[in-house]
Amino acid sequence: MTWFNYCGLIFIAIIMAPNIVFAIKNKNGYSNTYRNKTAEILEQLGRYGCMALMTFNIPYTWISFYFSYAEIVYIVVNSVFVFAYCVIWIVLWKKSGIVKALLLSIIPSLIFLFSGVMIASIPLTVFAVIFATTHILISVKNAVPTETSAKIKMNGIITVTSVILSFVIAVVSCFGGIAIYGQSSFSKLDNMSALDMIKYDCENKNTKISVAIIENGNVDYCIYGSNNLIYDYEIGSISKTFAGLLCAKAVNEGKLNLTDSISKYLDLDETKYYPTIERLLTHTSGYDAYYFESSMIGNKFAHITNDFYGISRTQILNKVKSVSLEDKDYPFVYSNFGISVVGLVLEKIYNCNFTDIMNDFIRNELNLANTQVAKQSGNLDKYWKWKENDGYIPAGSIISDIQDMAKYLQLYMSDKLNYSANTFVKIKDINANNPTYEKMNIRMDACGMTWMLDNQNGIIWHNGATTDFNTYMGFTKDGKKGVVLLSNLSPNEKISMTVIGAKILTSNSPFN
Repeated sequence: MTWFNYCGLIFIAIIMAPNIVFAIKNKNGYSNTYRNKTAEILEQLGRYGCMALMTFNIPYTWISFYFSYAEIVYIVVNSVFVFAYCVIWIVLWKKSGIVKALLLSIIPSLIFLFSGVMIASIPLTVFAVIFATTHILISVKNAVPTETSAKIKMNGIITVTSVILSFVIAVVSCFGGIAIYGQSSFSKLDNMSALDMIKYDCENKNTKISVAIIENGNVDYCIYGSNNLIYDYEIGSISKTFAGLLCAKAVNEGKLNLTDSISKYLDLDETKYYPTIERLLTHTSGYDAYYFESSMIGNKFAHITNDFYGISRTQILNKVKSVSLEDKDYPFVYSNFGISVVGLVLEKIYNCNFTDIMNDFIRNELNLANTQVAKQSGNLDKYWKWKENDGYIPAGSIISDIQDMAKYLQLYMSDKLNYSANTFVKIKDINANNPTYEKMNIRMDACGMTWMLDNQNGIIWHNGATTDFNTYMGFTKDGKKGVVLLSNLSPNEKISMTVIGAKILTSNSPFN
């Protein structure tokens, strides 16, 4: 969604239709017996504010749909209530009373309020609250009672309860339908080959998927959704494997010990416990996935898709100082923050900022000409923004292409670097398997230096995702087969590269 919400405009147009027809048929307007100038002004302010903000989004005041399938929920639930509003108008056209007043005031109020919440629009939500309180009050006060006061009260309670209950049922049913659809999709995946999945993903003409299959030292490239151009992709969290590999280099050079506390390298209180390097690399340090910073709110409202934009290295270090942990292996929690702390350690070891260290490592030791940290640009769209001093850069900022990533994977499969094999030796059993992944034959049994180890299938792998890219890289433990998949597909759309990559590595033929 951009500044213009065409769905909201459609909803407003449909809601207005019966009101316009009523106004034409009743030129004298409504018979208002309740007069309260303040309430009337606030109602009109709320009404026109909601109508405008259902259609136009003011920059820096709204976030947009902020969870998977939010847009579907928004459209379905609002459609149900817009339809109900029109039907009620028709059925109760010639009637009056408390039931009609409540139905025709509560339903549009719910539509406005629900829309404001779903797109996280502050002004729309505020105007919706103003409209709801005043419109319902005025409508009820102007209702022509045809029943006793006891009957009016009972009808009012029943009507309000019914509308609210219907709204809850609509929302729950929508989420239930999505869940059922998701479950049915799992069964369909079993009958799809990897090639079927890729073709399905590429039904959108803007989707580009680059694939490299490595078997017995030979590399085959396939570019889907384009004319075989080499594209630049954000590789997301696969960037963490680069940080792990640089740690392995530092260990090989005698500059780093995995069992050392980070307090040995960072300016920290050495009398306090801080995690070891290996606990950070295996996501068993006890650190959360990330920690909230106020700049995250600003990023949302500025529509900066990278939540970590503007969180400095100093803020990362200050958070390390403030978090209290025990000297133990915590349960596996995939932590962008933890890898960012590894980045701080590497900066101290090599006496340079992480971006320069890693870019030099990539160019001069890995010999990858088209791979770069925090590049922020390429021949596709919607790359994450980064600031030079951002602390989360080590966790997922690399941009690369399929040829470089295939070459990078071969460094592990062939052990061309005398320390690369150390990165996928098991450090910790993590047993981080979940039912969703297991249904698709994807496992996280143990962890090396950022690499995930699937002991059941004999696969070493890592995936990655940013807002508009998702990727996968993996290889068999015997080094005979490997795959890289890079896409400009959102991780929440269609079939992820992780599912396709696991399918390729666990089948006899790449695209069976």
